[in-house]
Amino acid sequence: MSPTEVYSNLETIIQQYIDSLEQYSDEQFFFKKDEDTWSLGQMYEHLTASSQFFFLANCIRCLEKRKGQEGGEKNQFGEKLFKYGGFPPVKLKIPEPIRGPEPIAKPKADYKPILEKILSDSKALIETVSKDEGEYKALQVAMGWLNAQEWYFLHEMHYRHHLRQKTELENINA
Repeated sequence: MSPTEVYSNLETIIQQYIDSLEQYSDEQFFFKKDEDTWSLGQMYEHLTASSQFFFLANCIRCLEKRKGQEGGEKNQFGEKLFKYGGFPPVKLKIPEPIRGPEPIAKPKADYKPILEKILSDSKALIETVSKDEGEYKALQVAMGWLNAQEWYFLHEMHYRHHLRQKTELENINA
């Protein structure tokens, strides 16, 4: 898939997240079924924070050739993820050593402009990512060394992966 096609998918998926915001009451948005289950708000926080400070940031680092290296390989998980074009259809738990703090949700109204900015920032990268030779890579601790295009693709895969969680959390709140 080209970066243009990846962006088109990302735009469709993020629009689903934006449209859904209008359907949630504040109570539904912040509801936690139990200690181990995120609220919808925490999921939105996870998605937006990881977009801004992880996926897009590492894509840009690769394009600017900083905080990474020339070359490097994906590990077995990374190879499979990219071979199949997405995460497996199962719940994944981030290993404890690389897990960050629990996401803290912002007010529901904050997410629409954040998601729109993520789309705008993603769109602005299409041409540069398309032209990148792919030699410079940044480490993704669970997948190995990824180049700018792979970080860009991973961004879309991540939003797509969380659609299942979104549906699950909506059903808890129904």
